[in-house]
Amino acid sequence: MSNTRMHSSARASRYLKGMLAAAALTLLAPFAQADATAELVKRLTGVQSMSCDFEQLVLDRGGSRLQQASGEMLVARPRQFYWHADQPYEQVVVSDGDVVWIYDVDLEQVIERALGEEVGNTPALLFSGNPDEVAAEFHIEESDRHRGTVTYRLRPRGEGQLFEVLEVTFAGNQPQGMRLEDALGQQTTIEFSNVRMNQSIDPARFRFEIPDGADVISEL
Repeated sequence: MSNTRMHSSARASRYLKGMLAAAALTLLAPFAQADATAELVKRLTGVQSMSCDFEQLVLDRGGSRLQQASGEMLVARPRQFYWHADQPYEQVVVSDGDVVWIYDVDLEQVIERALGEEVGNTPALLFSGNPDEVAAEFHIEESDRHRGTVTYRLRPRGEGQLFEVLEVTFAGNQPQGMRLEDALGQQTTIEFSNVRMNQSIDPARFRFEIPDGADVISEL
């Protein structure tokens, strides 16, 4: 066999192997997504309640800092959460599972509205809502696994969500943080610390009493 024919045969063999590998990856992708979905649902199911401190950082598309905040977060099933950002601008967000109150302390203004069903519009529902609904609302894949941590990437199946990508990271079965990216490329990173899982939380923490003198905007 001539050198030309040998080289052509070798190229054809490499091409065929490449095509077979690509086909194998294509066939494996749905199974990988199914595994990631099952893993995430299992981890979320294990979070019946959680209290933690948080650090939040918001960046624009170019990576410039837009906002930074810190505070306390509590979540509990079903659909209850408490978010108190105390630095640099104090804000409190509370839900009893049916209604959500957003209190801007500096403006002395309260917005109250019905709590929607979609995690895509209220990311706190990722931990306090129904884990099975997460699988119905999102395409889920594993994006990273490193030194005991695993990150899942969620993309909404429908339109009209507040973000295009939501990533949640676990260290073992404990939530470690979240990252959200909207259609304009703005990124919000939330890191959890002092995480306490499945401990009793006073139900009063998920009830909100409107402060005297506050302006109320009701969307109920």
